[in-house]
Parts: sequence; structure tokens; C-alpha cells
Amino acid sequence: MNLLVLGLQWGDEGKGKAIDFLAGNFNVVVRYQGGHNAGHTIYYKGKKVILHLLPSGIFTNNTISIIAQGVVINPIQLVKEIKNISLMGISTDKLIVSMNAPVILPFHQKLDIIFENSRYLKIGTTKRGIGPAYEDLVGRRAVFIRDLIDKDKFYKRVKPLNDYYSKLIRSYDGEEVSINSYIDEYLESGVFLKKHSKNTTYLLNELYMEGKSILFEGAQGVLLDVNQGTYPYVTSSNTCVGGVFTGTGLPHKAVEKVIGISKAYTTRVGEGPFPTELFEEESDFLREKGNEFGSTTGRPRRVGWLDLVALKYSVMINGVNSVFVTKLDIFDEFDEIKVVTDYEINGEQNQIFDPSIDYLNEVEPVFKSFPGWKKSICNVKTFDDLPEKTKYYIKFIENYIKTPVEYISVGTQREQTINR
Repeated sequence: MNLLVLGLQWGDEGKGKAIDFLAGNFNVVVRYQGGHNAGHTIYYKGKKVILHLLPSGIFTNNTISIIAQGVVINPIQLVKEIKNISLMGISTDKLIVSMNAPVILPFHQKLDIIFENSRYLKIGTTKRGIGPAYEDLVGRRAVFIRDLIDKDKFYKRVKPLNDYYSKLIRSYDGEEVSINSYIDEYLESGVFLKKHSKNTTYLLNELYMEGKSILFEGAQGVLLDVNQGTYPYVTSSNTCVGGVFTGTGLPHKAVEKVIGISKAYTTRVGEGPFPTELFEEESDFLREKGNEFGSTTGRPRRVGWLDLVALKYSVMINGVNSVFVTKLDIFDEFDEIKVVTDYEINGEQNQIFDPSIDYLNEVEPVFKSFPGWKKSICNVKTFDDLPEKTKYYIKFIENYIKTPVEYISVGTQREQTINR
């Protein structure tokens, strides 16, 4: 069965751990959107490893890892990641990179910084050049991995873009990026990546037709989707289920099951509405317990109680079959745990998550409280062995979103996962 794993919140839900836990059951793991703004955290032999571009299945033996054409690639970052995990003894022989994936260039990062600093509404981007690279793709100006592995073609494609954006950068009083400052390093990365580069659309369809099992690894989260998320505080790609098909070239039938990842609470990095956000001492306590600091940026994440209204919306628009709840163990010491069951606006309550920022900035969350279980669940192996108060919390979530919680993470390690 082919499976899609996607984040149901604003990213950072623990997709890396979930995919690492599940990947051993699949022949292929595919990244299909986003770029190195993603940060998927894996614990390999007790060591924390953060992947920005490589599929999390890279740590699973005999699994083919594919970066599909929907991903925008910084080739310098990708080569660095490949070399780093090779030093850990991890084979990259089965890593495939789409030759049709767009390339992030140094001026994209410069533009990302300029655009962010010049916005009336700050987005809080990672400033990695992701947005401008996708803009070039939509604007039909993109440079691709296939160009990168051809020296003459790469220079001819990049030079006009570099000249064009240099003028734009100068108009903002910025320091333009010289093509000579990066051309050699990029071409070296092209030589390195050539052996990994293929037409992944045909490859994936061949694997699909052969009956190979495929695990699709989403980046960011549903509420950051450029069409369905809290626009303009969103990422630059489709993080919902539809992104799989545009990002891989596979038919809709290729996804047979969707698992959504949700923390037991809610976090957000960057700007944008956040109805359940906590402040001061409450937020500090939850942030420290959950180690809520961005794996990509290092920024402290905004934290809040679990928003079931938002979660139900994410489940609905993606046809989620089951949910993987992460970081449940963070609540082990809490006296009280809360969830949001309704929004109140203009004196009326509803269960509608409208991603409009005007709407979300006006709603008042309505909370339901649960008593904490006040004991460690880190070593619990089965759902039945969880404290009754913990099981009640999970069952309440299931009943509200009308979707079963199939997996529960009670710690950072792969084996600290309950499969119901």
C-alpha cells in the first residue's frame, strides 16, 4: 500500500520521526515539494540528525530514496548532506534526484532577504531562497538540475538571470551577486550529482506499475499550503495531498492511504495567526519541555494548546485516514492539558477554520480541560498500558476529528512509538 505522510499543522509536527519509523515497510521514499527550508529530525543510533533535502528513508537499508521534481534544490546543501551522512556510514547508492527539479541560486537567497525586509507584512521566511526559486518556476525562468550537469548550458541559462536580478538587487541598494562567485562550486556540485540524477517521473511510474510500495514524505504542514493555508503567511508550495501529484508526476491512484502527523499541542514558526498561542510563563514551560526551537533556523517556536478546529480542517481537506500523534510525553508533568474545541466570533461559536487572517485574528478559542496523568509514558509500548487519563485525551481527539489515532510517539527514538 502506498502511503502519504503529511503534517497537519504549521510544520514541525515530527514527520521525520514518523517517516523513519514507517520507512522500513516500503521500497521507496519520496520527497515531492519544498526545499531546504524543511528540517526533518531523525535519531540514528542515538545521534540527532537533521535532514533538509534528503528523504528520511535514507537511513533505511534497501530503500530507494527519491527527491522528485516538485522540490527546489540548493545543490550545495544537497551535496553537503550526502557527504555528511556518508561519513556516518550510510549508503547513498539508492539516492535518486530528479533532473527536472529547479535549482536554487545565490541570488534567490539575496532576493528572499530583500523581499522579506521590504514587506509591509513580515512573513517570517527562512530566507533560504525557496520562494524566489518557485517564482522563477512559475515565471518560466527556472534553471534545473539537468542544466547544472551541463557546464555550457548552465552558464548560458544562469547568466541572463543573474544579470536581470543584479539590476533588481541594486534597485534595493543591495549588493549584487557575481556569477563568478559561485559558478565553479555549482558546476562541481553538478558533477557530483550527475550519478544520482534521473527522470524521476518515468522512474516513479515504473516503480508504481511494478507494484513497489511507495512512501511519500511531505514537508512543512497543511496550514502552510500556498492555496489552503493562512495566506500570506504560508510556504511557496502545495503541502496538501495535491502536491504529491504535481511534484512527482504520478496519478492520483498512487496514494492509497494518508497519515497526518500532529503534535499533542500546536506550534508555529514565523508570523501569522495562531488562535491557541500561549505567552509568558506558560509558553516558556511548554517550549522548554518540547525543545521547540526550529531545526532549520534555530528560532524559538511559538507554542500553544492543540487546536482541534484547525486539525479537523486539515483532516477534511486531505482525506486523512489516520493520525500519528507526536510528543505526547511532553505532557507527563502537566497538571492540566487543554484543547480548543470551538471558535467564538461575534458572540457565536463554531467549528470552522477559515484560513483568512482577518477571521483567525478575530476568533476567541473555546477550551476544554483535561487532568494531566502525572507520570512518565516514555517506556510504554502499547495503548492499553497508557494511563487512563492519557487514553481519554487520545480518544477525545479521535472522536472530535472523526479519524483514528493509529500511532503515538512517546519519545524521540524510533522504538518509542505505539502502534495501535
